[in-house]
Amino acid sequence: MKRKQSCRVLLILGIILWTGIHPMLSWSAPLPPGAEKSLAVPLLMDPHAGYAIEWWYLTGRITVSGESRADGFEGTFFRFETGYRHPKDLSPSPWEPKTVLSFHGAFTDRSRPTFLWTESMGRTFRRSAAVGGRPLKITLRSSRLEFHRDPHDPERFSLHLLEQVKDRVLDLTLSGQGAPLWESSTGKLVTGPGRNDWAWYFSYPSLKVSGRIGTVAHGTVEKWKPVTGVAWFDHEWTRAVLGKGQSGWIWLGGRIGKKTALMAFEMQKKGHPDRFKGGTFKQEGKSPVWLGSGDIRFRVLSTWRSPHTTICYPGQVLVTLPSQNKAFLIRPIAADQELGGVPSYWEGSVRILDPVSQKPMGEGYLELTGFPRSAPGECLQPKSGG
Repeated sequence: MKRKQSCRVLLILGIILWTGIHPMLSWSAPLPPGAEKSLAVPLLMDPHAGYAIEWWYLTGRITVSGESRADGFEGTFFRFETGYRHPKDLSPSPWEPKTVLSFHGAFTDRSRPTFLWTESMGRTFRRSAAVGGRPLKITLRSSRLEFHRDPHDPERFSLHLLEQVKDRVLDLTLSGQGAPLWESSTGKLVTGPGRNDWAWYFSYPSLKVSGRIGTVAHGTVEKWKPVTGVAWFDHEWTRAVLGKGQSGWIWLGGRIGKKTALMAFEMQKKGHPDRFKGGTFKQEGKSPVWLGSGDIRFRVLSTWRSPHTTICYPGQVLVTLPSQNKAFLIRPIAADQELGGVPSYWEGSVRILDPVSQKPMGEGYLELTGFPRSAPGECLQPKSGG
């Protein structure tokens, strides 16, 4: 068992490192600025061949019918192109590791509170692990994501997400319409100094959620309950996750009230923030405000040391937008929302509060990666960006 786990760890780390630096993974010529923005939504959702790394990311809050609390959920599908080339003079094989899929799922149950997470991984192989387009359909074991276009209205679409996180099964339909929100003026989000340190990146910040949640007992799903809610969808495709010297990032996708969306990020180096940061501030009826490094500030107000991995994560974070005269306090709904896979990282449901009055302003999801492990007592003095 330990040997199997070790091999899996090495495989995942190898893919992540290789896709960031291997020269064979830059065979696709760069697209001209804004070219992807002209494509129809169904094509944008599809896989983008030639890009080493791609992910479809869903987070949100759902409420069970008749209950007042809003639980959090996350489901992310990753596609990795390994750079594998089929040897000449050999017959093709379905076992060739050209494309690897990974799924991360999580559920935050506020009634206990409890945080559940799962991950799975596999090379593409027939129907058990497959990714395709026109329309988009991703399958990895029991997890699925499918795109559906409204046959009566070309502006409307839905995503169907099916995932199991421990004993919870989520069967959700996420409905949206119109053009996506691009997270930069060109559609390309720059995250580092290198020529490949950027990603095509668009979002749908407020998809309407309907569906059901079930509990698994004795191998079958029991106690299905209807749910409603709201979700954030991201789609990114890139050639490298991290730039030279970078270890991870702080990322926020949040809704302030029902009419304003905020994406904010700050890349991290080992032990301190990087200079690459930015985001998008979008109010209903107004053009997006794309935030550069001088338009956004992050300040870590507290830290949390994981009892599982000893990683020292930011706890509460203050995000300030000087150019918009706005400030937001980000507070997790539960301290322990760490996914302890490979690599381990923190990703969880958060409240967005007024920094002065502490009154609720909105909600969202926060992702924290690349932070160091610490000894007891060392996770006390947060290091903040400017």
